[in-house]
Amino acid sequence: MKHLFYCVISILLFVGCNGCSSNEKDVESGNGGYLLAHMTTFDYGAMYYSVSQDGISWTTLNSGKKVSDYRGHPDFCLGKDGRYYMIGIQGGTWQPVLWATKSMITWGIEKQIPQSVFNVDELGHKTELIWYGAPKMFYDEDSGQYIITWHAAKDGLTTNGNEEHDKPYWRSIRTFYVLTSDFVTFTEPQRLFNFTGIHENMPTMDAIIRKVDGKYYSFIKDERWPGDVSEGYKAIRITKSENLTGPYENPGQAITDTWREAQTLARNPRDNGWYLFVERYPIEYTLYEASQIEGPWVKKNIASPDARHGSVVRIDETTYQALLKAFK
Repeated sequence: MKHLFYCVISILLFVGCNGCSSNEKDVESGNGGYLLAHMTTFDYGAMYYSVSQDGISWTTLNSGKKVSDYRGHPDFCLGKDGRYYMIGIQGGTWQPVLWATKSMITWGIEKQIPQSVFNVDELGHKTELIWYGAPKMFYDEDSGQYIITWHAAKDGLTTNGNEEHDKPYWRSIRTFYVLTSDFVTFTEPQRLFNFTGIHENMPTMDAIIRKVDGKYYSFIKDERWPGDVSEGYKAIRITKSENLTGPYENPGQAITDTWREAQTLARNPRDNGWYLFVERYPIEYTLYEASQIEGPWVKKNIASPDARHGSVVRIDETTYQALLKAFK
């Protein structure tokens, strides 16, 4: 979720990645491509589509108009039934809801999610009830569970757009999670990361989880400020675990430049490495590539669409052409 004061400044670009499962749709070389669901600077919270065949050059669909009534922070999650899911909000009520699609063309509200699912009062934090900490999802095939992650600040702290006033709020941000197999019953929320040493008090947000080669990897934004840490403030780091809910290892060095967030992961077009799309807020998306999930990550040039806080998924040629036809 974007800092409120940066939203104000921007008004005066892409995520969880692929689907929330490792079972991405196969894309042959030169066939199919990538779909990016995203918001824009001047329509924050709405959903727009951009597509690319190579992840480098992008075209915004639907003549630059939104493609759905979805509101929230898009994050594709491929579910156990083959459909894609996202958590968003219901306009007017600010009620969290589960959205679903089979075709990527039409999204519909599947069911409401109780606000109590995101209640972390007993953990000393407060989930804001507008964007709900930009929830992300991942479906874990081994356990048959969906993990929903979001971030929340310490109870009693607020933001008003003044950097010095707002710093304690952002420094207190932590990542929480619940598990569910059916979006009807949920576990009690718990804090996801408990790092040690110099990272013990690291504020984290926009965490996405993917399972690669038998391990769970989480790409997280380090929300610390310049001066709080010698390197990697406001940048993306990676942490890993043998188990879905941890414990997660202390994160490594930052893999992106500073002032980045809303990271989203996908296999590269050749299927021999990874693309990490990261928002350079509040301006554009940037791209990093690695042959192995743990890096090293190298920055690549990209013709970014007008995109803020989004999620990318690989799609086959049939879906690619259907999207072009539906959103000319």
